[in-house]
Amino acid sequence: MGLETDVFGAEPYSPKRNGSLEDYLRKYNGSMADNLFFGSKYFFVMKDKGLLIPNASFVRVDKSPLPDDAYFVNSDFLLESRGTGEPNMSCMGAQKGVYDPKKALKGKFWSIYGFRISGKKSEYF
Repeated sequence: MGLETDVFGAEPYSPKRNGSLEDYLRKYNGSMADNLFFGSKYFFVMKDKGLLIPNASFVRVDKSPLPDDAYFVNSDFLLESRGTGEPNMSCMGAQKGVYDPKKALKGKFWSIYGFRISGKKSEYF
């Protein structure tokens, strides 16, 4: 059985196909294409490697065809939203609350922005 693909046929990160997580994030950092993950596994790998920046890292969960849900990573490394706010055509804040990444990302495609690689913040800062 092959990997899951998103609505556009993109495949999520896989070390066998994409190499190291850090190299994968570097490749998509600041590019027009998004990084892509499936499920919560790599969220926790990023946390354990110190790649997430509390109150700055931003997770976008795919809800195609609806606008995607947006969360920031809080100081407890949970996903948080302060409310839906003003939606744009592709993304809006999730419903106000604090969410367990294991549950919020389960069975979903997502991307991350604002991460730390080699002690430096991504180009989004």
